[in-house]
Amino acid sequence: MKIISNNLNATLSLFLSSGLLIGAYFLEFYLSLIPCDLCIKQRIVHISILILSLLIFPLYTFSKLKFTMLSILNLLWLGSFSLAFYHFGIEKKMWQGFSKCSSNITFNENTLDQLLSRSPITCDETQFELLNLSLAGWNGILSIIIFIILSYLLYRNYEETK
Repeated sequence: MKIISNNLNATLSLFLSSGLLIGAYFLEFYLSLIPCDLCIKQRIVHISILILSLLIFPLYTFSKLKFTMLSILNLLWLGSFSLAFYHFGIEKKMWQGFSKCSSNITFNENTLDQLLSRSPITCDETQFELLNLSLAGWNGILSIIIFIILSYLLYRNYEETK
């Protein structure tokens, strides 16, 4: 139990990020929701969070290396929030996404090539909502909450070791 208390940041990140990934893969494979390009990028961030969280566990004491790794972990959560907020804005038509993410099509001699090179799901189409928020919205809310909590824990650990 001492290992978990020494690695509370990594433990929280491990459980929450894996929960978000399990939920996303459940919706993909059991409810047949196809992820868009930004959904895939958000998953890559969460897989990075999982890997870094697992790498932090062997570091028992609060050292410079552990502080650096926890800081990177914290920045990954901030990146997750930023990507989710961007995705949510595209879904709510607040701004237009990259050409791969929006559904606007320019008709010319290369239209068929454009359509075949794109994902069948665009980022501005919401496939699933829970309490009137898309999955990108929920990811953004949870990511910013975790970022704030982990920032506080990192600051507290840093102050205790001074």
